[in-house]
Amino acid sequence: MALRQKALRAILSERERVERMERRKAWPAGLTANGPRFIGLIVLALVIFGPGIVYLLRLTVRRHTMEHRLRQLEAIQQDLIAEQKRLTSDAVYVEGLIRSTFKLAKPGELVVPLESDEPTKAR
Repeated sequence: MALRQKALRAILSERERVERMERRKAWPAGLTANGPRFIGLIVLALVIFGPGIVYLLRLTVRRHTMEHRLRQLEAIQQDLIAEQKRLTSDAVYVEGLIRSTFKLAKPGELVVPLESDEPTKAR
């Protein structure tokens, strides 16, 4: 008896599933009669609002690009501010920078070059 009830439930659930699928496939009654009007309305909306939507999308992309560039520039600005603070407050850093950039030495100091800036010539 339990097997028979399971089989009946399976058959009923299969019928319900098929009926639901058939209901989903059917178009709404008003849409089939007004189909050309509906399509015409969509085409009209695209003609009227289409260029505006494209322009809006372009502006959105441009804004995103500019915000990304702004974040990059803010990061560069923070690095430059940190460098400026270091240049104004750290005398040892400034001295090392001058020595390495301009190859200067104090009077009586012996400079030992550790790396060559000019490539060596092959003989």
